[in-house]
Amino acid sequence: MLMPYLQNFNLAEWIEGKKKDWGQRAIWVIWESSHYITLIGRGPSRGRDFHVGPSDEIFYQIEGELHFHHITPEGERKMMVVGPGETFLLPAKIPHAPRRPDENSWTLVVERKRGPEDVDYWIWFCERCNNKLYETIPRTGVGPSNKPNTIIQEATSLLRSDEKLRTCAKCGEVLSFPS
Repeated sequence: MLMPYLQNFNLAEWIEGKKKDWGQRAIWVIWESSHYITLIGRGPSRGRDFHVGPSDEIFYQIEGELHFHHITPEGERKMMVVGPGETFLLPAKIPHAPRRPDENSWTLVVERKRGPEDVDYWIWFCERCNNKLYETIPRTGVGPSNKPNTIIQEATSLLRSDEKLRTCAKCGEVLSFPS
């Protein structure tokens, strides 16, 4: 159920209700308007993919910790630990991998709804030296939804099945995927 317009919505009650019935999804869209999408992410999420989105995103950590991996404009990998009650603004086009370490981690994200010209994509980097291993084809005009993201599923499946694709040409490290 999406949040209703111009009506109170108790996010804490919604989260309590979802704690036992979350399912396999990492995120759920809870509100969508003509300009914005609001979603909730829950852990554990330890995917190795970095998303590159077309617009700024606002993150608010509700419960637990968020381990926010990102690549700076200078190409340096950083990780920011975000605790309950903390918020930050992610600038557009910054590769980022929000990793929630356990099921008690809940993150609220607000972002601009995609226009037909907006492009996003995913990148996998070497966990040791940060060399780019793989990049998906760009996706145009589509944003988060409550449907599975087949781009990530297909790319992850391809990387899991082909060790050469996930072996770093720079340092030889082989990207592993958490089970």
